[in-house]
Amino acid sequence: MTAWNDLVGTVLLGTRRRPVDIAALPAGVRDLAGQRTDPADQALVAAAALTGYLRAGRQPLAGVEPEPAAAEDTRPLVRTVARARLGHLLSANRPELLEEWLNAVADRGFRIPPGRLPALADAARTRVSLRAPLAAVAGPVGVWLGERNPDWAFLVAADDDTSDNAWQFGTAARRQAWLERVLVADPARARAALSAAWSSEPAEIRATFLTLLGEHLAEQDEAFVEAALGDRAAGVRDIALRLFGRYPDSEFGKRMIERLRACVTVRSRPLRADVLEFSPPEADDSLVRDGIRVPAGPGQGTAQLRAIIAAAPLRFWAEYGTPGELAGMLVDGPPLNVVRESWATAALRQRDEQWAQALVEAEPSGRGTAALIGVLSPDQQAATVAKLTRRLPVEALTRLILDLPQPWPAQLGTVLLDWIAGQRDHRLVAHAAALVAKAVPVPCLGHPLAEIPLPGEAAPWRRAVAETLSFRREMHKELA
Repeated sequence: MTAWNDLVGTVLLGTRRRPVDIAALPAGVRDLAGQRTDPADQALVAAAALTGYLRAGRQPLAGVEPEPAAAEDTRPLVRTVARARLGHLLSANRPELLEEWLNAVADRGFRIPPGRLPALADAARTRVSLRAPLAAVAGPVGVWLGERNPDWAFLVAADDDTSDNAWQFGTAARRQAWLERVLVADPARARAALSAAWSSEPAEIRATFLTLLGEHLAEQDEAFVEAALGDRAAGVRDIALRLFGRYPDSEFGKRMIERLRACVTVRSRPLRADVLEFSPPEADDSLVRDGIRVPAGPGQGTAQLRAIIAAAPLRFWAEYGTPGELAGMLVDGPPLNVVRESWATAALRQRDEQWAQALVEAEPSGRGTAALIGVLSPDQQAATVAKLTRRLPVEALTRLILDLPQPWPAQLGTVLLDWIAGQRDHRLVAHAAALVAKAVPVPCLGHPLAEIPLPGEAAPWRRAVAETLSFRREMHKELA
C-alpha cells in the first residue's frame, strides 16, 4: 500500500514536481512502467498495473495446514420450523425473545445450524444476556469460533475444560466458567484455587468471583467472606456484606447486634403507641474492619446506623415486637424511611419472608417493595400483588410491575395477566402490559389474552400483547 500511496501523491502533485519512484514499485509493475519514457505515461501505466497487482498479484501460500475441525456435536438439530423461527427473531431484532428461545433450546438439549452462529455471536457482543445461553447452544462449534475470533471469546466459556490451564491462563470468561463448573464438581479444589489467586485479581474480577461463590455458599466460606469485608474495593465489600446475611449466627452478626443494642431503646407512652428511639453509634476502627466505611461529615452517624441495621441479624428485633408491629412503629432519631429501608436491606440479604411481607404491607408503594416481593414464596407473591392491584393507583402499580424481580412464578404471571385483562386503555397500562407479555412464564401463555383480536376490535397495545403471547406459545411448541 505504500507504493500505491506514493503513486497517488505523484499524480496529485503532477509528474513535473514529483516523478514516479520506479524503485518503490513491485518487480512486475516496475518492469512495465520502466519501459515508458514519458513521466505522465509512466505514472498511468504504473497505476494500471499496480491496481491489478494489488487485486490478484500474490503468490499462493505454501505449506499451509488447514485448521482442525471443531469437535463433533452429537446433539440433535432443532426442527425446521424452529430454524425458521430463529431467522425471524434475528431479522425482527427482538433480543428478549431471542434470549428466551436460546434458553429453551439449551434446556431441551438441541443444537442450531452452525451457519447461524456468526450472526448470533455478533448480536451477543452488544447484549450480554445472550452470551450464556448462546455459549450453551453453540457447543464445540462455538468454542472453535471463539478461539479464532477475539470478539466472540465468550463462546469459549462453554468448553467443559476443568484443567488447571483453563484457570491459570484462560480469558476472564473462561476462568469464570471454570470456577462455576469446579465449584459443583470439586468444591474444595475450586475454593483452594480462588483463595490462592484472590489477592492478585483486579477488583472487578474479585467482585465477579465472590458473587459466583455466593451462588454456592457453604458454611466453610464464612472466614473467606469475612476477610472480603476488609477488601480495598467498595464493590467487593458490598457483596461480602450481602452474603453475610446468609450467616445469621456468625461472629460478624453478633458484633452487629451488640452495636445495634447500644443504639436502640423503646420509649413507652401511656395510652399511645411505643416509639423506637435510635442514637448514632460510636465510631471506631472496628466498623471499618467490618466493611462499614462512611465518609466523615454531616449525616455520618445516620449513615453508620443505616449500615448497622442492614447488617444485623433480624432476630435481634424479636425482643421489641413482631415484624408487623415494628414496621408500624413510630421512630425517633433518624427518618422513618431510613429505618424501613435498612430493615428492607436486611430482609433481602437474609431472605426473611416475614419481614418482607410486613414491610410491603407497611409501605406498599415504597422504593423497595418490588424487591421485597421477590423474597416471598410463589403463592404469597401472587396473593400480595393481587392485593396491591386493588390498593395502588395505576401509576404506582405500573412502576411496581416494571421493577418486580424476574423470573416470575406462574401464579404471579396469571395475576398480572388477569389485571391487564380488566384494565381500560391507559398509556401506563400499555407500558406495563408490553413487559408482562414478554416476561410471564410458559404456563401462562395459554391465557385468554393470547387470543389475537381482529384489527379494529381492540386498542393496538392489546393486540400487541396478544401477538407476543401467541408468538411465544408457538415458539415453545415448536421446541417441544
